[in-house]
Amino acid sequence: MKGQVSTEYLVILAIVLVVALVVVYLIGGFAGMGAGTMQIQSQQAWGTSAPFAVTIIKQTGTTLQMELQNNDVDTLTLTGISMDGAPVFSNSTAFTSGSKQVVTATVATACGAPGTAFTHQNVILTYNKGGITGKTEVGSRPLIGTCS
Repeated sequence: MKGQVSTEYLVILAIVLVVALVVVYLIGGFAGMGAGTMQIQSQQAWGTSAPFAVTIIKQTGTTLQMELQNNDVDTLTLTGISMDGAPVFSNSTAFTSGSKQVVTATVATACGAPGTAFTHQNVILTYNKGGITGKTEVGSRPLIGTCS
């Protein structure tokens, strides 16, 4: 009889523990556990943004390379990029619908050693669409990547 009570107790304890872990996971208790969580969230947000998506970013020193994709049905002309409160790119570059191009910007903050993270806040892309000039896309998240 004692063995049966001990077994039942352990089974109930295991079920309660599994339910507790599932609840903590679902509420997001483990969301911040990974070191690259913010970088992944940034990549997801920028990779699906519109009209311009940032699909790849790479920074070495003060040189930031971004692969931009036009997710709009019309041709767009990128006229400027600013981040961290300063303009970093001001060339006029045309993107047909769905096309990707690498844009090179010069940022104020140098990247650290390879493998360290960099962050750029308040990213704003300025573009023209048809006869409308000076339209802006404001990033919903900072641009976060790894130095190379």
